[in-house]
Amino acid sequence: MTTKILKLSSGEEIICSVVNSESQNFVVKSPMKLNSYPKATRHGIEEALSLQRWIHFAETDTYDIPQSHVMASATASLGLTRFYDYCVMKSKKEDGGVLEGRPTNEELDDIMEDEWDEQFGEPDSKLIH
Repeated sequence: MTTKILKLSSGEEIICSVVNSESQNFVVKSPMKLNSYPKATRHGIEEALSLQRWIHFAETDTYDIPQSHVMASATASLGLTRFYDYCVMKSKKEDGGVLEGRPTNEELDDIMEDEWDEQFGEPDSKLIH
């Protein structure tokens, strides 16, 4: 199986493991939707990437996509493939109810506060806009 990025006629981009593409359908396993968004960093605005399940609450993780619905396909880079493999593994653990190292609500709040402070300064800062 190879990890591919498929640009669909709907405009969506998905990353998936292609099981078979020799028939009239792409047979894909564990497809995830690619989402890019701007993210503020110390070096300015950068593009960030997230992956989410393409189809939620399904009984299977293998799907047929008609080749007529695929506008373009490309082999995913090694870095993106590793990120995809990690996200697939994490989603399978979630499905099984086994989430090791899942942050608590308090830890998530701390992370958000740290990100806010990094981007906009400490709350008690004298900087006023």
